[in-house]
Amino acid sequence: MPTVSIIIPIYNSGQFLHRIVDSVLRQGYNDFELLLIDDGSSDDSGIICDAYAEKDNRIRVFHQENRGVSAARNLGLDKASGEWVYFVDSDDELMPDCLQTLVNGIGDSIALILCGYETVYPSGNVLSFSYKSDTTVFTRQELLHSLYPDQTKQNSYLGYLWIYLFRNSIIQTNNIRFNTSIRIKEDTLFITQYLCNSCGIISFTPIPIYRYMLRESSAMGTVLNEYNPGYITSIDAVIQMHSMINGLPYLTRDLSLAAENAVINRYYMISGYMKKHSMSDKGVIRQIKKKAINEVGLIPFLRCLWIRNKRRIIRKIHNNKKK
Repeated sequence: MPTVSIIIPIYNSGQFLHRIVDSVLRQGYNDFELLLIDDGSSDDSGIICDAYAEKDNRIRVFHQENRGVSAARNLGLDKASGEWVYFVDSDDELMPDCLQTLVNGIGDSIALILCGYETVYPSGNVLSFSYKSDTTVFTRQELLHSLYPDQTKQNSYLGYLWIYLFRNSIIQTNNIRFNTSIRIKEDTLFITQYLCNSCGIISFTPIPIYRYMLRESSAMGTVLNEYNPGYITSIDAVIQMHSMINGLPYLTRDLSLAAENAVINRYYMISGYMKKHSMSDKGVIRQIKKKAINEVGLIPFLRCLWIRNKRRIIRKIHNNKKK
């Protein structure tokens, strides 16, 4: 049994595959298996995967019809035999000591390992990002509070799968899988579900382990630059997160409010996103609004609306004073 199962979902990633796979094979730490999940690629991705598997017995390749990244990751979870699971995207790159840095955090009471990463911009600029912490270990309650920090936004950094190393026994015992009907924020939903089903502590290091290659053709770049109907499904993700968090035995008022506001703010984000792309379907927006109100209640929804309007008025007054 390998210590780490690395899962890479692949769809038409032929031009990037050599870089990501080679960065895995160059790791100084080598007690791993690499699961390449070809999600019905129409380019040469599948051929490249098979060629790698013929040369290295740590690599296993699985081909399936195109069913989306969540289904590909789920297949990887079904096949993973490692003690720990690490998710990687096919168009990024691992730092040379990525796996060693991750496994250095392993311990009997550790349920999750969290690290830093680098974003590489199209201009070539590189910025490092890391969770802000003064300690090397903390609780799942603290991490959940960081995932849902305040009434205005979520910590998107903590929603990236590839900054975490997950304990496979927690995933399998609790049958944690990606929701294939959700196309945006399915990763944050998975992380939240994992945290709500684990009782250990989180090991943390700010050391960057991963290079996130930011490009306009990436999934998030596509979401930002053109309309993606999958964005609407993110309301279902935050509703499920809210439900899970409110079922926790150690729930605090602050965490409950943060999860509540995540649902309400997601409604406003989706309606704003649709308007931005001239796809403002009133019927769809009403349906999303109804989902949000049914989940959190009318009074919290109206309270959040009042807070948002108050902030908008304050910003407007502040900007007018500047002029």
